[in-house]
This record gives sequence, structure tokens and C-alpha cells, in this order.
Amino acid sequence: MKSPQTILVVEDDPWFAKQHLRVLKKANFNTKYATDGIAAIGMLDQELPDAVLLDMFLPGPNAMVLLHEMQSYADLSRLPVIICCGSASNIPLDRLAPYGVVEILDKNTMKPNDIVSAIRRVLL
Repeated sequence: MKSPQTILVVEDDPWFAKQHLRVLKKANFNTKYATDGIAAIGMLDQELPDAVLLDMFLPGPNAMVLLHEMQSYADLSRLPVIICCGSASNIPLDRLAPYGVVEILDKNTMKPNDIVSAIRRVLL
């Protein structure tokens, strides 16, 4: 039997983080959680997840700093990234695709299972 895949959730809002983690665990994913880009980099150095669920607007170094850092390492540059933010309609996917972003979800309109569906799509 294949072991569960691991998703790194990078989210500074405790409520959203709790919801994302709950839904992912219910869907049988292992989860790691970071509240900011610096913590996420530390976690990525320790263990490579299968995908990253990333909020764009983080305290300290924002998501673009994290995405740029990930692209500077061969193993991290191959990780699929799903952006989950409240201003998704203002972020063109084609501009973030070179950073490994494969999908953008809008926190204002998504349903909880949209995260699971998006992750399953990118991990197939």
C-alpha cells in the first residue's frame, strides 16, 4: 500500500490554516504547516513534500520570495504549488507558472473540497 502524500500548507491565517489542514487530513494526506515563508523554507530543507498549498500574502517574506527561493534548487523547483488567496482573480496563472504554480484558488469563492480536488489533479 502506498503511503499518504504530504502537503506543506503555508498560511498565516489560523482559521484558514485549520480548515485546510482538517480537509487535507480527512482526505488522507499527511500535512506539514508553516505560518510564514521562513518557516516554510526550513521545513522544505528538512523534508520534501509532494505539493505546496501557499497563501500569497504572508508576514515577512511574501510568497514570491518563497517561490523564487524554491526555484533556485532543482528538487524544490519541481514541486507543484497551489496558490490559495483572497485576490486570486488579480493573479494571472501564466505569470506564476514559471515558479511551479499550477493552480490558483480564491479563498472567497472556493469550497473546502476544492483544495483536495486541486491537489489530486496536480499529483496525478
